[in-house]
Amino acid sequence: MKRFSISACRRAYASGTSAELSGCHLVEEVLRSRRKKQGDQALLRFKELRTVLIISDDTAFRKQLRALFDHGSGFDACEEARNGVEALDRAKSLSPNLVVLDFLLPDMSGLELAEKLRANILGLPILMLTTDYSVNIEKTALSCGVSAVFSKLDDLRTLVANARAVCGIK
Repeated sequence: MKRFSISACRRAYASGTSAELSGCHLVEEVLRSRRKKQGDQALLRFKELRTVLIISDDTAFRKQLRALFDHGSGFDACEEARNGVEALDRAKSLSPNLVVLDFLLPDMSGLELAEKLRANILGLPILMLTTDYSVNIEKTALSCGVSAVFSKLDDLRTLVANARAVCGIK
C-alpha cells in the first residue's frame, strides 16, 4: 500500500491531480474518523490540519521530538527537515502551524533560518532548542523572530505544552 504524506495530499488537492486524490481521500477519511471518535463532528480539510515542522540534523533527537508531538499533543501532522535549505522548502510546501528548530544546523544558524522563515510565513510561531542555553542566546533569538527558546537538556514535555499554547490547542 502506498503511503501518502500530508504535504503530498495538499499538493494533490491544490493541483487537482486525480490519480493521487484517491489515496489522499483515504488519508482524509482516516483523519475524519479519528476526529469523530474524539467528539469533533466537523469535516476535516487538510488546510485545517495543525502541522509542526521539526528541524534538526540529529536524527535521534528528531525522532524523540516526533514521538512527543505524535502522541496526544493535539497536532495532526509532524514533518521533519535535516537542514535549513530543506526546512525552507518544506515550510513553503507545508505552511506549518509551528516550527521547532535547532540552534545549530549544518548549513545555516537557527537564527538565520528563523529570520527567513518569518519573512516567508508571517506570524509563524518558532520554538528554538539549544544545548547551550543562555540569556544572551534567548535575547538574540527573540530579536530574530523566535517565539521561545528551550534547553535540550530540560524536560521536552514543557516544549510540547508551550507549543500547544502558542497554537491555541487546549
